[in-house]
Amino acid sequence: MARISNLPVLVVLQDRNFQYLWAARWIHEISRRMELIVLGYLLLELTNSAFAVGLISVFLNGPRPPLSLVAGMLADRMDRWCIMVGTHTSYLIIAAGLLALLVLNLVEPWHVFLAILLQGTTKVLDDPTRRAALFDLAGQDRIAHAMSLESITNNGGKIIGPIIGGVMVQFYGFSAAFVVLVVLDFVAILFILKMRLPEGLSPLLRDTAFWDGIKSGIGHSFSNKFVLGVLIISLVMNGMVFPLQYFIPVVATDVLKVGEALGGVLGAAEGIGAFLGAIVIGGRSRFTFHGRYFVIGALCVGTGVAIVAWSPWFIVSFLVLLSAGMGQSGFSVMQSTILLLSSPAEMRGRIMGSSGLVNGVGHVFGAIEVGAIAQAFSISLAIGVNAGVGILFMLPVILFTPLVWRPVELYRRPEAATSTVHGN
Repeated sequence: MARISNLPVLVVLQDRNFQYLWAARWIHEISRRMELIVLGYLLLELTNSAFAVGLISVFLNGPRPPLSLVAGMLADRMDRWCIMVGTHTSYLIIAAGLLALLVLNLVEPWHVFLAILLQGTTKVLDDPTRRAALFDLAGQDRIAHAMSLESITNNGGKIIGPIIGGVMVQFYGFSAAFVVLVVLDFVAILFILKMRLPEGLSPLLRDTAFWDGIKSGIGHSFSNKFVLGVLIISLVMNGMVFPLQYFIPVVATDVLKVGEALGGVLGAAEGIGAFLGAIVIGGRSRFTFHGRYFVIGALCVGTGVAIVAWSPWFIVSFLVLLSAGMGQSGFSVMQSTILLLSSPAEMRGRIMGSSGLVNGVGHVFGAIEVGAIAQAFSISLAIGVNAGVGILFMLPVILFTPLVWRPVELYRRPEAATSTVHGN
């Protein structure tokens, strides 16, 4: 038992404030993933259009390109606890508004898109703030383990949320599903209110000119080859591979010919695999080649999505997505880990903002493209071709960046490196 309790991932969880943040993330991710599947089926019922379902990604991620860098700067300048309280309160208000419209039988597609847009805007600020806060709580030696726990919550939500959402829609209806969502969002706020972050770590940049800070974040993203490689591959993955998650209701209905409950199970498959993979990563004591986990994970997900696009069998699609999910755990854990390790302390929020920027650009254009192709031809063609092309686009980045060939190095300021050389 003593040996188990000394696992690095469990050491991170011994911090009570980390426990509160982790609990809030568990609940919020279940709520978020449940909401995606519920809104997908709601839009499919209201519009009978695969393109409309694809617009979920556009409205959810549309705020990222124009706002992510600003949000990252705010995460570096403002009190991160206050930001997280505000964002989670916003999630609750938005869910409650949709519930009211459903109960009154007034909901229209534009209401759904407006709610998704507001959620996406809130999420732009939530993501870099939360990940910078994770570093504050875990520190550099445990950040990979903290990110594995973050991945466990993300993928636990992918498992539980779609299943609950599919069952609720099929057997109880949309209004009952949103009652559950409102309750979950309320409980998440309670945990955030109990959490506290270490003193003196945030904010770090009150004396820095706002736009100068954003420019320096962009400069670091291009100058550091590890950061640049992660951002390029993330752009490809979010634009050409990950759009599948928004089209699960369409794949389940048009390709696999199954109902909402099994559609929810299919939506959970990738999360199950990623959940298991994150547990394995969290149990490792140390990491050297973070980039190898990241790259191999990306290729596994791309291959799995390409196969699922053409599979007419539910069990095959489920098992392939489950396997791809194990690869995604390496991708998602190491994505943030590499970015945080390769960046100075006062720039972590902005670098996570850069990640949000490329993720948002990828999601927006990818969802529009996939939705348009699906509407004109078929969802199988749209998903399959994009995933295959995405794999091809990633290969040059893998070959010409140090992600696979060199261990990730903890960021050191140029002046510190110079003084070390002179001292030797």
